[in-house]
Amino acid sequence: MSSKQPNDAPPSRKEAASTIEPVRLVMSIDCEALQQSIADPALGERSTRGFADVLEANKLRGTFYVISPDLEAHAAVYRDLDRRGHEVGVHIHAGEHDAPEFLGLLSAEEQRRVIQDNVDRFAQVMGRPPLSVCLGYGSANDATYPLLADAGFRHGGASIPGRRLPQCASCWDGAPLDVHYAHRWFRMLPGDLDFVEIPPTVDPDSRMWGGKHCQDLRIELVDAKSHWHLMDKTIARQVRDGVAMPVVRATTHNIFEYDDPRNFRRQTLEGTIQGFLDICQRRELSWQTATSADVAERFRALHSLPTTAAVPELDTRGRQFTKA
Repeated sequence: MSSKQPNDAPPSRKEAASTIEPVRLVMSIDCEALQQSIADPALGERSTRGFADVLEANKLRGTFYVISPDLEAHAAVYRDLDRRGHEVGVHIHAGEHDAPEFLGLLSAEEQRRVIQDNVDRFAQVMGRPPLSVCLGYGSANDATYPLLADAGFRHGGASIPGRRLPQCASCWDGAPLDVHYAHRWFRMLPGDLDFVEIPPTVDPDSRMWGGKHCQDLRIELVDAKSHWHLMDKTIARQVRDGVAMPVVRATTHNIFEYDDPRNFRRQTLEGTIQGFLDICQRRELSWQTATSADVAERFRALHSLPTTAAVPELDTRGRQFTKA
């Protein structure tokens, strides 16, 4: 894909220099081909291996969030990915743990049971407890973050900023767009909980699904050209706003034929990676491949955990009036 876009001048060197940290590219995949609604282990293994092959061909490392059935069915695959420098974490679909499908519709005690079952089954396969977690559908309520931290998770992706799907208990409209510490009482704000939230990259100005969902950097959602514009807009915002550590996080699922070079989604994946590289070159920005664990580690180095959650400043301009 060409990095030249009409009527879109590159930033100045001064703008590029304002970002000291390299832009981190996080390529994550939700591995869920053995969900009861899909139940295709062969596809899941092909897709997972193909995704990893594309990343490694581009000298990238990925984060593989895996539901328990996929992890148990393909234990050797995920142990091998771990040895090769990729990150393997937990992907939670509550319906795979004798519970209703949406985690955010469960009580704190039921969530605790589902989360712990994921932790135990992961440790049984991988020989260590998991540190990273991603929630299916972004389904969560205000009890979820503290429960994840209590279970030993240190970082991950629970939120999907901009999403408005109350039927899935996935309501994140107005949630932070960038990496932050989670809030222990209210999931929509940065806080003082020692859990680093790494949201997927989204465009809050672009609505889909009848306004219920932002365009996000989900490989299968649109084509590589559309992803180019989303990444360019995101990086420009992060540089303009002085985000200390710019991050672009792409997502996808292991239910697509990423092992087939002729497959459109494989081609979109490759085009999205090339688009990211073109943007960084054009904007004269350095970049790094990163797992979610890498991002969380660097974020903690740059930002001390607050002792208390900041209280957002209330905009009171609407209270002003002029006497006649």
